[in-house]
Formats: sequence, C-alpha cells, structure tokens
Amino acid sequence: MFTNTQEFSALGQAQFDKAVRLSSIVLAGAERFANLQLELTRKLLDNNAKHFKALTEVKDPKAFAELQTSLAQPSLDQAFSVAREVYDVAVATQGELSSFVEEQLAEQNKLLLSNLDRLSKNAPAGSDVAVSALKTFVNSSNAAFESVSKTAKKVSAEIAEASVEAASTQAKATAAAVSRKKPATPAAA
Repeated sequence: MFTNTQEFSALGQAQFDKAVRLSSIVLAGAERFANLQLELTRKLLDNNAKHFKALTEVKDPKAFAELQTSLAQPSLDQAFSVAREVYDVAVATQGELSSFVEEQLAEQNKLLLSNLDRLSKNAPAGSDVAVSALKTFVNSSNAAFESVSKTAKKVSAEIAEASVEAASTQAKATAAAVSRKKPATPAAA
C-alpha cells in the first residue's frame, strides 16, 4: 500500500510540476509581449512628440510636403521593425510550448512502453509476440511523429521567414515609390 501511495504522490507532484512549468512558459510569453508593448508605446510617444514639433516649425506647403515625405519612410521602417519583434516573440513562445508538448508526448510514450514491459511479464505464454508487435508499433509511430514534426517545423519556419521578408521588401519598395511621387506633386503645382 505504501508503494502505491508513494507512486500516487509522486504522480501528483509530477503533474503539479508540469502545470507550473506550463504556466511559467505562458506567463513568460505574456511578459515578453507586455514589455514589447510598453517599449513600443514609449517610442511612439517620443516619435509623435518629435513629429508634432517638426510640424509646428513648418512655414510653407513645400516644406510640409518634404516633411511628410521624410517622416513616411522611418514610420514604415518602424512598423516593420515592430511587426518583426512581435513575430519573433510569438515564434519564441510557440517554440517553448511545442517543446513542452513534445516532452510530454515522449514521456507518455516511455510510460506506455514501460507498461507494455510490465504487461508482458504478467501476460500468458505466447503473448510476447503481440506485446513485441505493440512495442514496435509504438516505436515506429514515435519515429514517424518526430520526423514529420521536425520537417514541419523546418518548412513552416522557412515559409514564415520568407513571407515576412517578401512582405517587408514589397512594402519598402511601395513606400519608396510613393515617396518619390509625393515631391513631384508640389513642384508641378
């Protein structure tokens, strides 16, 4: 009885530790997002103050158009930087959560194999072939899952990275084209 109570207590402690670890991962991600938001808010307030000061110093329409053009590209660059930082935080948090889930799956599979070993010791004669087949199935499933998981992570990371870079490049090119057109409008008038 003591062994069962001790095992039950150890199981409860292990589950509690897993819950604490999962909570820590989630809270760390939330903290990173909150810190990012505070930092961005500070930068935004500082930039808005600078832009407002620059606007108050404008004396003619041409200077206003030039100021508007000069502020557009840094604002776009900052927006892309912010999007990149948010993306990086999200990827880091997702990676930690994925690792946690994978560890839990590996632990459950190890427990299943251990239970199969225990079952085979108490099973009737001749059943070791079925137990062996189950072990082989579990090991093959684990290997397939790990292979697919690694490939999916690699492909999704590469696709996401390429998409972010392509969007950033396209938006910068568009912003550059727009800012080249803006100065021509006041000069033509």
